[in-house]
Amino acid sequence: MKRNLARVEVYDAEPMARSIRETFQAKPVKERVELPFQWPRKMQHVGDSVGVAYASDKWKDEGDYEVYKHIAESRNRALCTPGFLHVYENQHEAWPTMGPMVGFENDVLMPKEFAVLAYFEEANLILHSRAVRGRAEFAKNPDDDVVVKVLVKHGILGASKIRWSQLDPERGDQPFLFVYTEDGGVHMIIVGDELDIEKDGIVG
Repeated sequence: MKRNLARVEVYDAEPMARSIRETFQAKPVKERVELPFQWPRKMQHVGDSVGVAYASDKWKDEGDYEVYKHIAESRNRALCTPGFLHVYENQHEAWPTMGPMVGFENDVLMPKEFAVLAYFEEANLILHSRAVRGRAEFAKNPDDDVVVKVLVKHGILGASKIRWSQLDPERGDQPFLFVYTEDGGVHMIIVGDELDIEKDGIVG
């Protein structure tokens, strides 16, 4: 049978998504929402995420939101859909990015369902700023790294896991964060070897 490359292969992740949401919120899930949702086939590894801010009511009464910020404690890679990053003052001007394209349409199993964590406030990214022998790298002097604040109107922070274990039983499933909008779909994925979602919030 010929594999359909039009969409990313997905797996049933509802129990996992429910568990992540209930762990993060420390309260039972109240509803299941259907969204017209597809994972991008390709994204660009534009650099690393060093911080993610989000608004949540997890420690307060429902609807009483407070802004929290996760500061990366390990390397968290940032992948963006091509053309997503724009200059704030001019939304028609794309921010220049460099980095390899990462494909999701073959040997990556992505979740069909996911956990909605919070309203997305901002992400702080260190972008690749130079190319060395065709490879995107960070600046040689850390003080010269390009750090940008990413804002997404009506952005929502979601989470789930990449199902590596279905491809390799010795490999664990990998938690990741992503930013999406209901109208625009997935815009950014943040993934790291130590990144995880716990009762106290986002860690790693």
